[in-house]
Amino acid sequence: MARPADQHLPPLGILAGLSDLSLANLASYGRYDRFPAGTEIIRDGEAQDRFYIVIAGKLAVSAGPSEKNVPLSTAEVGECLGEVSLLEPGPASAGVRVVEDATLWSMNIEDLRAYVSDHAGGGGALLMGMASCLSKRLRQANHLIGQHHITPVETLPQGRDRAITASNTPVQLRFFDRLKKSLAGEKKIRISTKIKM
Repeated sequence: MARPADQHLPPLGILAGLSDLSLANLASYGRYDRFPAGTEIIRDGEAQDRFYIVIAGKLAVSAGPSEKNVPLSTAEVGECLGEVSLLEPGPASAGVRVVEDATLWSMNIEDLRAYVSDHAGGGGALLMGMASCLSKRLRQANHLIGQHHITPVETLPQGRDRAITASNTPVQLRFFDRLKKSLAGEKKIRISTKIKM
């Protein structure tokens, strides 16, 4: 979709460090789309490969299946969505639905790579903005985990495994069940023999 005449990328949020010229260049690497209220932009748990910036409107962010949906936040002008799946492809960790008619600008990973390659300065500023946004969200999540005494449960994307060591995995009965299944050939588990001091 061509850029609406009255729309442009706002120098807000992760885009605050980009010059007007960099914003204009960046806009040409993505696309603008308009969505009516009620449209589901991102579905929790489904494949997601686009990064969005809200140009106009309001969106609701929530997590969990529809019957147990938990509201997380809202996204308004200048805010971004989907940056995690852009940088680390995989299923979406939250759902996004349009609350008020919205215009979104978006790009995929190929668009991002092309922009960073063609415009190193603007690309660096964009990536720093993304890193800042992700750091802020991680800090908020850590605060909530501590405030509510939530015990994190490790979940890994399908097909991903990691070493299990004494320092990063408490001994649980579940572990031994998984180990038995692995030995029986049902699922592979990698066990580290390194001792960390």
